[in-house]
Amino acid sequence: MRAMPKAPKLSLKLKLPLIMVALTATFLVTVSFLVYSMAEKSIRDFVYASKETTARSGEQALTYMIEAARRDLSINASQPTVFRAINNFDRVYKMIEEEPVGFLRRHYMEENPNATNERHLLADPGDGSYYSQSHATYHPTFLQSLEVNGYEDLYLLNAAGQLLYSVKKREDYIQQFGSGPNAESGLGQVFSAALKAEAGQVVTADFAAYEPGGGAAGAFLGVPVFNKKKEVIGVMAVQISSGSVVTALTSNMDVDGHQNIFLVGRDGAARSPSVIEGQFATGDTLPDSAEIAAATAGEAGLFEDTTSISGEQVVALVQPLAIDGFDWSLVLQTDERTAFAEVSEIRLAAMLMIGVSVLIAIVVSFVAARHVTRPILALRKATNALAEEDYATEISGRNRGDELGDLARSLDTFRDKLLIADAAAEREEKSAKQTAAVVEEMSGALAELQRGNLACDIQAPFAEHYETLRENFNRSLVNLRDSLSEVVDAAHNVDKFSEEQRGSAEEMAHRTESQAGTLEETASALQDLTNSIRDTADRAGQVDDTMRGTRDDAEHSNHIVTSAVQAMDQIQDASEQISQIINMIDDIAFQTNLLALNAGVEAARAGEAGAGFAVVASEVRALAMRASKAAGQIKGLTTASEEHVANGVAMVGRAGDALSGIIEKVSNVSGLVTEIADGVQKQSKGLENINNAMGRLDGTTQQNAAMSEEASAASQLLQHEAQALTGVVSRFQLGGGVTAANTDDWSAADDVANGKATYG
Repeated sequence: MRAMPKAPKLSLKLKLPLIMVALTATFLVTVSFLVYSMAEKSIRDFVYASKETTARSGEQALTYMIEAARRDLSINASQPTVFRAINNFDRVYKMIEEEPVGFLRRHYMEENPNATNERHLLADPGDGSYYSQSHATYHPTFLQSLEVNGYEDLYLLNAAGQLLYSVKKREDYIQQFGSGPNAESGLGQVFSAALKAEAGQVVTADFAAYEPGGGAAGAFLGVPVFNKKKEVIGVMAVQISSGSVVTALTSNMDVDGHQNIFLVGRDGAARSPSVIEGQFATGDTLPDSAEIAAATAGEAGLFEDTTSISGEQVVALVQPLAIDGFDWSLVLQTDERTAFAEVSEIRLAAMLMIGVSVLIAIVVSFVAARHVTRPILALRKATNALAEEDYATEISGRNRGDELGDLARSLDTFRDKLLIADAAAEREEKSAKQTAAVVEEMSGALAELQRGNLACDIQAPFAEHYETLRENFNRSLVNLRDSLSEVVDAAHNVDKFSEEQRGSAEEMAHRTESQAGTLEETASALQDLTNSIRDTADRAGQVDDTMRGTRDDAEHSNHIVTSAVQAMDQIQDASEQISQIINMIDDIAFQTNLLALNAGVEAARAGEAGAGFAVVASEVRALAMRASKAAGQIKGLTTASEEHVANGVAMVGRAGDALSGIIEKVSNVSGLVTEIADGVQKQSKGLENINNAMGRLDGTTQQNAAMSEEASAASQLLQHEAQALTGVVSRFQLGGGVTAANTDDWSAADDVANGKATYG
């Protein structure tokens, strides 16, 4: 693989100004770009806001103009003046003796002394006709309405579609719009729609070429006029010219040739002419572009880098209009260079400012770099001299108050420390030789100590600052010899005591095993007793559950008996009510008998005239007696029934009392059984606790037996370890030909060392 070429090395006096220039240029470019971006965004936002304001102003002016026309028509249609004008014009039109169309066109158009566009100034041609008299009466009113509202023309048509009056007296004057070729014109469409409209409802026709009026495009608004019988007698209509629309749209806009505002219909055709002359007229189909497509779809939007009809780059704003009767979208086009001229100026100024700033930064950076690099080069020279151990070199710049002065002073201090370090190195070499002699002597003594010779004291004295080391080493050997003597004595004692402990542990282990067997038998017996009492407690619980069920059944039977007693009481109450009713029937029979007796007496007094009534009274009396007798029999039966019911109530009451006594006794027995069951359960739980305690005691005893055996084994191991320890320390020489242990007194140590010791 081919190695990449290395970048050439640059000196600090060149690298530093280049870095400063790069940083300064980067900073200036970044700041300028940010300022330019924010300025451009602000200007663009301002331009867009101003265009939206212009479009909104045009929309408001146009909306006000259309709505004012609608209100004017709606108000005028309800005025008596308009009704009388249409009625009178229709009447006098029919009174013209000559051919009316030719007559009126001759007097008001052909022989009109005013110019063609000023025919409306003629109010009365002086022909003496009734039409001219009516015209002179109403014309000033309608002319004033046209001038105030800015209409292109104002029309009155009768119910047949005959144009009876117009203010401007153009080519459409006195023509027929209810039928024929004019019916398809804008005025004809408004007339047809107005005949079907309600009172005060304004109908419209969009901008289109108006052939009856000379071909110029116009929009129409109309309203029906009704008589007192709510019958349509005619239509009042007005024409709005495209010029008035342009005037409304540009009311708050400078017409300087760089902006164009117009209306677009849903068919993509212009509904108003271009403000910039020569581009298009009302009704022309506009070329395909983003803003025209949005206007056709009725969508609002802002479009940049689009092309106008003249081929210029423009910024276009589309705003759908909410005007009743007209489906328009407003389009505002502005030349892009004119709109964003300030952005180009700011871009040029920013680039100029960046260039000048970079040039200034280059000059300042090189001057500053020279001022910084000169003392740095001097410090580099002094540093190289110190590296070559030339300590006599003068270090300049120590009097400076900046970081370079701090560096020069630090370098001067570093030179002084180097001088001190050289002197210290000489002393260190001498000390190293002394240290080597001490290390050699200490190594020999430690080698003897490694071989087990504790009598290797260092006799030759060391240098003054190492003498303490020799004394400490010798004292450590003395202490080590004393400690080993104590260890030997302790090993003898451990061996003796471990022998005694092993005998005691073996005896305790035998007693513990015997105790564990006894506890195991006791725990087994308690376990059997606990199981027996638990079975008894379970059976007592079953008896308690049976007694509870019996008590619940008895209580349920008691409720049934109580319900039966209540039913018998209700039967007894019903019997008493029946007895009362029978008594009432008996009284009625008695009264009937008495009345029949009185009737018989009166019939007897009446003689033959009352003979028939006497027979009836006799029959009524016999019937009353039978009713009284039957009531007596029913009363007897009812009384016997009451006695039987009373006996039944008494018997059921005694059965209820006996059952209550049974329930009370069963409850007592159930309570006793419950207490017995609870007692047995408590005893069972107590025995279980004792059984558990015995189990734990048995486990503890078994553990103690195991621990006794372990203690016996540990004693034997301790004795063997003591003997091994004695064998180990016997290898050390304590001086004077004495070793740490006597092998004749500790024969077992040899056994341990040779692996012959036994552990019982």
